[in-house]
Amino acid sequence: MAANFRGTYENRLDKKGRVSVPAEFRQQLKGQAFEGIVAFPSLRHGSKHKALECSGGDRLDAMSASIDPTKVLPDGTGHITQLTLGEARDLAFDGEGRVVLPENFVAHIGASERVTFVGQGPFFEVWDTGAYAARKAQLFQAGLAEADRRLAKLAEGGQ
Repeated sequence: MAANFRGTYENRLDKKGRVSVPAEFRQQLKGQAFEGIVAFPSLRHGSKHKALECSGGDRLDAMSASIDPTKVLPDGTGHITQLTLGEARDLAFDGEGRVVLPENFVAHIGASERVTFVGQGPFFEVWDTGAYAARKAQLFQAGLAEADRRLAKLAEGGQ
């Protein structure tokens, strides 16, 4: 069964880079060969918003299996695959359900003391808590603006 990560959880990041992965997310990963997560710097938000993208190893294994080294990847996707797989790290759970985020991952997201885990269906993201709060406010405002635009269009008789 494919993982389905939902919800938002905030946890403390200690000075050694250890953080507890939410129990709900760990439950989604049960039964995998690797007891942990695979994480890499996310490219989904561009350079302005920095997050880590995480999932079970099965998701990245599927990406790796789809690569045919004898063919050039279409549409310039080769550099994205290279970056994703090259930066990905297997982060094993310890006995308390924690993982250790490498220093470069902590620096990438700008985390200090708290991180926020954000479910995204087949994967989840890890953000600095302050950065995620700002991103969430931005997304909420964009959603309100879109709703206002659609309501105005309906009021004008459009669809």
